[in-house]
Amino acid sequence: MIYLIAFVSAITGFLFGFDEGIVSGVLQTISKDFKLTHYETGFLMGLLPFGALFAACLTGRFSDWVGRLRVIYLIAILFFLATIGILATHSFAVLCMMRVLLGISIGMSVVVTPLYIAETAPAEIRGKLVTYFQLAITLGILSAYLINLFVVGKISWRWTFATGLIPSSALFIGALFLPESPRWLFLKGKMGEAHKVLFRLYPKKFNPGRVEHELAIIKKSMIKKQRAGIWKELFSKRGFSCLLLGTGLFFFQQLSGINVVIYFAPQIFQKMQIGTTSAVLLATVGLGTVNVLMTVVAMHLVEKIGRRPLLLIGFIGAAVSLGMIALFTQFEGTLFKGLAALSIFLYIAAFAVSLGPLPYILTSEVFPLKIRGQGMSLSAASNWAFNTLVVASFPILLELLGISRVFLFYSSACVLGLLFCLYYAPETKGLSLEEIEEYVHSRKPLRKLGRPSAL
Repeated sequence: MIYLIAFVSAITGFLFGFDEGIVSGVLQTISKDFKLTHYETGFLMGLLPFGALFAACLTGRFSDWVGRLRVIYLIAILFFLATIGILATHSFAVLCMMRVLLGISIGMSVVVTPLYIAETAPAEIRGKLVTYFQLAITLGILSAYLINLFVVGKISWRWTFATGLIPSSALFIGALFLPESPRWLFLKGKMGEAHKVLFRLYPKKFNPGRVEHELAIIKKSMIKKQRAGIWKELFSKRGFSCLLLGTGLFFFQQLSGINVVIYFAPQIFQKMQIGTTSAVLLATVGLGTVNVLMTVVAMHLVEKIGRRPLLLIGFIGAAVSLGMIALFTQFEGTLFKGLAALSIFLYIAAFAVSLGPLPYILTSEVFPLKIRGQGMSLSAASNWAFNTLVVASFPILLELLGISRVFLFYSSACVLGLLFCLYYAPETKGLSLEEIEEYVHSRKPLRKLGRPSAL
């Protein structure tokens, strides 16, 4: 059941990645159909993260109210309806509205899915299971890239979007078989239901005594929870330290330029003049493949070497590879074009093994239960705010500054991200959510959690 929860709920991530990948292949066709300027293209691309920003601001409290599982149902329904709207419309205004609706669906997923998986997963494999969400994003991107490779130019761009009806339907059907988060049930005083869910997660036949152990630590956490209001506790010293970690990680994740590469991969390869349209789409599929494979590697490393070391490795790799892109794109010639393209693959590998999954993992772990929903919500909202700015500004910056200077800026942001993690990132590997919460309430510096005193 634990793995079924992670697998089904992670389909929300597939929807996220699928939309990112699909739009990258049909963006030029959409621009031609609607005769869009660079500014209008940036506006259209910025609508989805804007909708996600709006949703992320509200989803934490909403999931605290109705439950994690009901939000997952809503994600599937909204994505399905928005896809139907895109399929049916020939109006740019309606297309814009459907992009916002897709953004609302995806913004909800970034908040509730890592939260739901973390609250149902055992401590020893929690990081691995939360990484399912990022893996599903990469699989969605790769699937969309493959669709683009085989159908772009052969069928209407609207029908490429229509393939998203399949995973959104699968998510809704699969969610019918999932239980609610036992920790949310405890938070709402539904002790009997929480007890039943824990028995589904840890059958006595295979986990004797595990249910009683989980019940004990959850009850202990609930007894210790603070009487202060949610907002007061969130912006208290201990709550704000968690929020600073979450927003900081998502800030540097987005400023690394990942969604620029995902959304605009074909245009970037064209700027590098690496070949024909077919070659560009094939190279884009290659990026998606590397993204998937390195996310699988991350699933194995996150519980072996830990969160913090993997973050440091990722920022170093991203800074170096982005710097190489900035350098090689300044020169002409086949060799430099090839090296620049190779550097993009290296960047995707560094991102996928670290910067992709780890912000979701850490933000789903560090917030105490009472403020977990709202804390995740604000962290994800910051993610989408930075995403909106980066994606919407890229077509304009590319025209004004050129590709080399844009990627030099992203490389510099990764250097700052490395310094942030060196100082501030804690280590949560192997700790239960309740052990992390007890540490946060102890008023000790969050950055020292799980780290040797020398670090």
